[in-house]
Amino acid sequence: MSKLIKSRVLMEEAEKDLEHGSFNKAVSASYFSVRLLVEHLIKGLKTSKDDKIANALYRRIEGKIGRKAAFDVRKRYLKLFQSRKIADHKPYLFSREEAGYIVMEAKKLISEIEESLSR
Repeated sequence: MSKLIKSRVLMEEAEKDLEHGSFNKAVSASYFSVRLLVEHLIKGLKTSKDDKIANALYRRIEGKIGRKAAFDVRKRYLKLFQSRKIADHKPYLFSREEAGYIVMEAKKLISEIEESLSR
């Protein structure tokens, strides 16, 4: 299975997790959906460290969308990563509203990244 297909499947699962009340799972799946998309789109990526992936994404899109917009995308990617770490490793339960917002932000980020890298 390609990373692009897996990215799409994970976003579908995040949406289903929201419907079923599995809010922490929705947060985690939405992050990994974005990450796998980035890994698919940036050929030759040689790291699995999340901050390095965010930096590679920034470098790849900066010339296409500008420094400020690229920094915003990087910041939002890292915010999703932080949310995923909380969802998976901390004694915290995301609410429906929080998880819904995070999934929505992940979907927006996916759209922006795809558009940026297709320019």
